[in-house]
Amino acid sequence: MVDIRAALLDEYLELKEKLGPLEKRLEDVRDRLRDLVTEEGHFVDEVRAVIVRVEPRFRKEYDAEKLQAAFPRLNACVRPSVDVAQLEACLRAGMVTDGELERAGVLTRALHSRALVVKNLGQQNLRGPGRPVTAEGRLDLP
Repeated sequence: MVDIRAALLDEYLELKEKLGPLEKRLEDVRDRLRDLVTEEGHFVDEVRAVIVRVEPRFRKEYDAEKLQAAFPRLNACVRPSVDVAQLEACLRAGMVTDGELERAGVLTRALHSRALVVKNLGQQNLRGPGRPVTAEGRLDLP
């Protein structure tokens, strides 16, 4: 009788061995493409029907003292520092909005990374022949 645990473990280890180098290569290529797009700007590949661009990723940061002063009802969200998970739950529950927090100076956004985004254009965004999309995203008019 075949031990299913051993068989699954063997398959897992085999796949992990094969995927490891591929994941590293994918990470390297993604980083190079992200750097290229950051330096030269976004582009559209009509053959693959995708747009390639870099999007900023922001991390939310809260000022604990200002949060307590401006929104006393959220004091339970503040410990020695802001309990972000609890505060996010309060936001989802509608107790306060991001806009209110930003206006009160409690919420700031800090850029923490850049993400490479490759999106399918979809049928509605595909242009017919004779009207190609330039690198700047404008239509070349005849």
